Amino acid sequence: MQKKVLDFIRQHHMISGGDRIVAGVSGGADSVCLFYILCRLQEQIPFTFAVVHVNHMLRGEEAEADERFVQDLCQRHGITCRVCREDVAGIAGREKMSLEEAGRRVRYEAFERFSREWGANKTALAHHQNDCAETMLYHLARGTGIRGLCSLRPVRNSVIRPLLCMNRAEIEQYLKEEKIEYRTDSTNMDEEYTRNKIRHRVIPYLTEE
Repeated sequence: MQKKVLDFIRQHHMISGGDRIVAGVSGGADSVCLFYILCRLQEQIPFTFAVVHVNHMLRGEEAEADERFVQDLCQRHGITCRVCREDVAGIAGREKMSLEEAGRRVRYEAFERFSREWGANKTALAHHQNDCAETMLYHLARGTGIRGLCSLRPVRNSVIRPLLCMNRAEIEQYLKEEKIEYRTDSTNMDEEYTRNKIRHRVIPYLTEE
């Protein structure tokens, strides 16, 4: 699988020697997979990466445990880690936006702030093929043009997505085979969130039918 990702990275010219990359790591399966892939790719491409973890302060002790997990992961591998705590619920209320929208905004703002501070030239995100399908359906449901239907791109400006060549099942299989631990966000099953409705209802129906 590592070769598959490396070939994908080379195909899209995502990473070059000397790059300084900020990786978003929540502690979940996708981002932990990205973390280990980047660690191992350093053996073949001379780049440096650091981690940003955003605590949305929505899940109490569970979120605190995620934060500690990511900090420990980075410490064990000698990777710089920046933790950002954001009151996403408060921001969503003040700005009159959904928790999903507020969460996405604070994450990207955190990545941009740390990138400027650390001198990074790229941001690596852990989106995969399932996310691509979910994003396209999300845009379609809200109303979109051709640009929205293009969904997630492997490279967009300084943002790279090395795992877009994989699906969620492949990621979970990789972590299982490598005996790599990760955290599971309990809100992933909460269908109050639009993306979860798409993930748990729409995509399974389309797949089966």
